[in-house]
Amino acid sequence: MLPHMTIVRLLHGLGADRRAFQRFERLLPDTWDIASCDLLGHGSAPHPESGYGLEDHATWIASQLGSEVPAFVVGHSYGAATAVALAATRPELVSGIVLLDPIARFEVGEVAALDGPGTGTGAMIQAKRDGRLAEQVARMYPDASTALRSWTVETWERMSLGVVDELDPDWMRFADLVTCPVAIVHGELELGGGGDLAADWFDEPSVRCIEGAGHYLHATHARETAAAVSEAVNDMLPKSL
Repeated sequence: MLPHMTIVRLLHGLGADRRAFQRFERLLPDTWDIASCDLLGHGSAPHPESGYGLEDHATWIASQLGSEVPAFVVGHSYGAATAVALAATRPELVSGIVLLDPIARFEVGEVAALDGPGTGTGAMIQAKRDGRLAEQVARMYPDASTALRSWTVETWERMSLGVVDELDPDWMRFADLVTCPVAIVHGELELGGGGDLAADWFDEPSVRCIEGAGHYLHATHARETAAAVSEAVNDMLPKSL
């Protein structure tokens, strides 16, 4: 590792895996040490029968950081919730957190009214439970490519059902324990009031809004989101570097 290397770890959202950042991470500075991590029950991470609370996800991610710490942790949606839990419980591992469209008002059982632009997590959770993911993805993303639809169905099907059964949306309980810098980058069509509302739980966070973007801003507006994340991380770096 180079001296003063900026270490950045990316955490995907619910039902995705680390491949969600393949295009996005190529747009981040090539001087950074960047890696994406799978959350528990997703991708190549362990898929235990139980143990999917935010503390569990944070403990797993902490084990993946290794010796190259502290790191800047960039999390999308449920990955943002995990980043907050990690920063609160293992502050020595985290230099700062960047939250991509964190969900501030999400109700686990709420499916109605989640089918507008940039939304649909609740409907996807229900489809996962009911075994009709392909139908739901086709309905939610009629203009998406066949490859993107197939990938979405694949990652959600591969996700352990325990992740859904133990979904823990109350990440706000960790906010008061976060001492590192916090940045929020959210879409204009954010899900659950995750931008300005989420900012209320932190001490002087920076907030950036991506015009025209929805919940999956790192995919639909990758360049703009990467520029905002780069700016946020650079603002958090010690000025002497």
